Amino acid sequence: MALLRPAWLTRWSTDTAAQAGVLGAAWSVAGSLSRGLLPRSPADQAVATGVTAAIHYQLTATTWSSLEALASVPGTRPGTTARVIVASGAIVGGYATAFITARSTADNPAAAVAYATGRQVAFAGIAGGAASLWDDVLHRRLHLRPGLDTTLLPNVLTGAAIAAGNVYFSVRRAHKYGVVNPDNHRVTGINARSLLTATGVGVASAVGLTTLVVGEQLSARGLERLMSKVIRRDPGAAGSFLAHAAILAGMTVIGGAALKRVTDRLEHSDDIIEPAYPEPPSNPHVSSGPNSDMPFDSIGKEGRRFVAMALTHDQITAVMGETAVDPVRVVCGYESSPDLKERARLGLADLEACGGFERSIICVASPTGVGYVNYTITEALEYLTRGNCATIVPQYALVPSALAMTKTLDGVMLTRYVLEGIQERLASIPAERRPRVVLMGESLGANVALDVSTVPGHFTGIPALEHLGVSGGCYFGVPFRTEFWRRWRDNPDAMDPEHELLLVAEPSQAPPLPPGQMRHLMVVHDDDPVNKYGYSMVLQPPWWMGPPASRPPMVPRETRWRPITSFVIATVDLKNGMNSKPGQFVRRGHDYRIEARLTLQRAYGLDCTDAQADAIETALRNNETEWAARRMIARKMDGARKSIQATLAKWGSPQIDVADIDPGAVNGHEETPLERFGRISAPPGA
Repeated sequence: MALLRPAWLTRWSTDTAAQAGVLGAAWSVAGSLSRGLLPRSPADQAVATGVTAAIHYQLTATTWSSLEALASVPGTRPGTTARVIVASGAIVGGYATAFITARSTADNPAAAVAYATGRQVAFAGIAGGAASLWDDVLHRRLHLRPGLDTTLLPNVLTGAAIAAGNVYFSVRRAHKYGVVNPDNHRVTGINARSLLTATGVGVASAVGLTTLVVGEQLSARGLERLMSKVIRRDPGAAGSFLAHAAILAGMTVIGGAALKRVTDRLEHSDDIIEPAYPEPPSNPHVSSGPNSDMPFDSIGKEGRRFVAMALTHDQITAVMGETAVDPVRVVCGYESSPDLKERARLGLADLEACGGFERSIICVASPTGVGYVNYTITEALEYLTRGNCATIVPQYALVPSALAMTKTLDGVMLTRYVLEGIQERLASIPAERRPRVVLMGESLGANVALDVSTVPGHFTGIPALEHLGVSGGCYFGVPFRTEFWRRWRDNPDAMDPEHELLLVAEPSQAPPLPPGQMRHLMVVHDDDPVNKYGYSMVLQPPWWMGPPASRPPMVPRETRWRPITSFVIATVDLKNGMNSKPGQFVRRGHDYRIEARLTLQRAYGLDCTDAQADAIETALRNNETEWAARRMIARKMDGARKSIQATLAKWGSPQIDVADIDPGAVNGHEETPLERFGRISAPPGA
C-alpha cells in the first residue's frame, strides 16, 4: 500500500474535515438519483451527481471544521472524545432545529434557513463523528498506518451505505404512494453510446471533484500556515475553520465572476444578420417592409425571422379553403430607440402604416428575452382568423431569457405603453369597425404580459388588463418568477374577481366559448420545470413538493425535497424542458407548440371545422420543418462560400466572386439535376 501513502496525500486524507467532506459527498449521491419532473440522460445524471457531491463535500468539510473549532481550546486541535461530544451535540441540536422548523419552511424563509442549517449541522456531525471514530479505531487502536485505505475508503463506504439506505426508503415510498407518470424514468436513453458518454462525463466529474477536493485542502493548509506566520503560533482548529470558510467564499466570488464573463460574451452573440434573411422583406404588411420605417437592423435576429416568415393570403387560403387577407406583423425594434415610450410610438406608427388597425384582432405578443415569439402560435392565429389579424411584438431585450430577467420591468412598461397607444387610436375608430385587442405570451413573454396587470395603479390583476382594453389572453408556460402568478396563487379572488382567468394543463380542459366571447387562459404543463423552478429551492421546499398524496399530476410522489440537491435536479430539468425538434410537437415540459391552435380557439373564441383543424396542424408542422431546413441550408451554404473564398484568397485570387460560380455548369453546358446525380453517384472510372 506504499503507493497510497505519499506524504502530501496522507496529510490531506488524515484531515478530519476532508474525511467528513468525502463522507458527505458519498452520502449525497442517493439524493441526486431521485426522479425529477423529466427524465435525464446518463450524461445529465453524471453532471447532477458530480455537482451535488462537490457542493456537499465543501459544505460538510467547512461545517465540520467549524464544529471542531468549537470543541477545541484556542491554538489546539480536539481529541477523539471532544470530537465525538461535539458531533453528538451537533446531531441532536441540528435535527431538533430541523424538526421544529420543518412545518414552516414553505412559507417562512427564516425557518427554511434554520431547517437547512440544522440538517447540514446534523449531517456534518454524523460525518465528522464517523470519521473521528474510524480514525480512532483504525489508527490508534489497531495501529494501522494512515493512508487512503484507512481514511477515505472507510468514509466512502459509510456514506455509500447510508446512501443505499436512502435509496431503499425511496423505493418503499414509491410503493406506498404509487408511481405517477411511469414513463418518467430517472435516467432514459440508455445505450452503448450514452453510457460511454456518461462514463466520460462521470470520469471528468470525478477528476474535477478530486482536483477540487485536493486543491481546496492544499489551499486551506496554505492559509493555515500563512495565519500561523502572521500570528506567530498555531491557529489550531479555529484556523482550519477560517481557512475552509475563506475558500468557500472565494469559490462563490470566482463563480459569480465567471458567470458574469460568460453572460457578457453571450449578450450580443445572437444579434446577427442570418444568411437566410439577408435583406428586408418585400411584404408591405410587416415591419421593415415597403410601408414601414422600422430599420431592419433594429429588430434583432428573431425579429427579422418573424417579419420574413409572415404568411400570405394565398398560403392561408390553401390551408383553410376560404378567402383570406394578408396578416400584419410588426416589431417594436429593441434597437430602434433606447427610450421605451419612443420605441412604443415607433411600433404603433408601424402598426398603422402596415394596416394593423384595419384587422379584426390586434394581438400584442410579448416576446422572450431574445425577442422571440413562437412562430407556431402566430401562424395558428393567422390561420384561424383567415389572416384578419395583426401581431405587434414589443421587444425589451435582445439576449437569452436567462439574461433578460432583470429587464422584464422594461418589458412590462413597454407593453403597457403599446396597449395605451392602441387604446387611444381605437377611440377614433367607429365601434362596429374597432379591432379587439388580445395579449399573448410564452415563457418569459407570459411573465411580461401578465405582469402588465401588476403595475401600481387604480386597477390590479385582470381588471387592470380590461382597463387597458384587453379582451382576452393566452399565456403559455408561465414562469415561476411571474409576479401575477405568485399573487394569483396566493389570492385568486383579488387578482381575478370575476373569475375570467382559467388555468389548465392542456387546452382541451377549457370549455368552448360562445361566439364573440373571449377569456384569459393560462396553459401550464404539469411537468413544466420553467413554471415550477425557483431559486428558493436551494433552501426552501416549493409548493409542488408538499405531501405526496396532494402533489400535482406528473410530480413524482416518492421524491423527497432536499436542500441544494433538489435545486440541482430542477436545474437539469430546466435544461431538458426546452428540448424540441422542428415539426415534432409533443406535450412535454416547456414545449407548447402542440397546444397552439386549440388554446387560441378556447381563449379568443375562434372557430374552424374539424377538417380545417387537421389542415392547420399539418401546416404548422410542415412550416416549422421547412423554415428550419431553409435556415440550416442557408447557414451551411454561407459557411461553405466563406471557406471557399478564404481558400481562393490564399491562392491569390480574391477577386473571384464565389456567388457567381454555378457548380452545375460542367463542360460548357449547364448540367441538369438528373445528370448531376448520375455523375456524382457513378462508380469511379464509369
